[in-house]
Amino acid sequence: MDGLLMCLFRWITGIPCPGCGMTRSFLHLLSGQIDEAFYYHPLFWLVPILFGIVLLRKQPIIQKVYASKAFWTAMLVVILGVYSYRMVQFFPHQVPLDFEEKALIPRILSNFL
Repeated sequence: MDGLLMCLFRWITGIPCPGCGMTRSFLHLLSGQIDEAFYYHPLFWLVPILFGIVLLRKQPIIQKVYASKAFWTAMLVVILGVYSYRMVQFFPHQVPLDFEEKALIPRILSNFL
């Protein structure tokens, strides 16, 4: 279990969150390994766009996007859709969506089972 890069949700539950793999994805992108970046999280490219929208939300054009419930609903559907697909394809044995047996809840439950 990599404590420095460990997702809090995964550290507690053992189950990867929708953002699991994002850090590794950006590290691979910075190393020029775009295929690996997409492997670790196919929505890594969306993070800077969403961050920019939030950061520049006062700008007239971006303000409309930021205020749009349809936009944020679509982003939620995309994120949860990709997460669901990745969980079906990779969970529980393939990185980055492998199950963390050393997480808090699995360790507690193992004492009772």
